[in-house]
Amino acid sequence: MIIEKTFGQKVDIAIRQTLPFLSALLVVLFTVTQTHLPLVNLVMPSFTLSIVYFWTIHRPDLFGVGCAFVIGLLQDLLTGVPLGLFTMTLLLIRAGVATQGLFFRDKPFAVHWWGYALVSALSSLFMWIVAAMIQGVFAPMGQVFMAFVLSVVVFPVIFALCNVIERRILMDVL
Repeated sequence: MIIEKTFGQKVDIAIRQTLPFLSALLVVLFTVTQTHLPLVNLVMPSFTLSIVYFWTIHRPDLFGVGCAFVIGLLQDLLTGVPLGLFTMTLLLIRAGVATQGLFFRDKPFAVHWWGYALVSALSSLFMWIVAAMIQGVFAPMGQVFMAFVLSVVVFPVIFALCNVIERRILMDVL
């Protein structure tokens, strides 16, 4: 006998299925929020990349190409970078990481961290080169390197938060 889900259960599942996208949206909004801490606005870790990396590996069914596109476009529009820079970067990262999802799944955290460091380095270099080609001037490499280092250092926190969401809230969401 098939038991039909109630309206409330369907709404609950729908809301939980949007959590990966909503977490990425929240991170984009946090990224563009001005802080009053010295130097933080000059060098910001790539929280968005961390979120896209995590959800692409752990719940690609809930964080598809469309989610990566919308998040990238929104970050492009809100940060004032050349239009399409974050969008293209997140789409490329999502495509590359998605092909390796089975490799990373169920591996120790150190493997995820190493993989993220590699992805973050490649995306930082890619964005630095593309932005220089578009704007005709290279950004200071020190800022790019510091943003990369901060991204790798902050990744365990983002990973832990997303892991809690996945294991406690999304565990039974198909």
